[in-house]
Amino acid sequence: MTVRDSVITTVTGGYGGDGGPPQEGGRGGRGAPGGAPGDELGACYGGRGGQGGPGGYGGPGRGGDTIGIAYLDEDQLTLENVTIETGQPGKGGTSWNHDGSTTVGESGEAHDTFRFPQ
Repeated sequence: MTVRDSVITTVTGGYGGDGGPPQEGGRGGRGAPGGAPGDELGACYGGRGGQGGPGGYGGPGRGGDTIGIAYLDEDQLTLENVTIETGQPGKGGTSWNHDGSTTVGESGEAHDTFRFPQ
């Protein structure tokens, strides 16, 4: 593929999504009846299970890439009198931890040219 006499300008990559809040734990199971073998009195019901604990926060998303020329399955890319100005890659999203600290997703990357392998 050959690109000639061109100026290519890309925009900033998109920001990664933030991780979602935890969901509440599920309800405990109900107690089951006790057995009543023969003529004896029935045994007591089993107790209810406890409430499940909250889940964790969702993970943060990766930031978006910014690529001047993306191409597939070409062994050679020829650029003749081409200027490529890439925008800033997107920042990764944020997620929170139960201890109050945060986790940040990986930022995107900037590439003048990028070959996608097949």
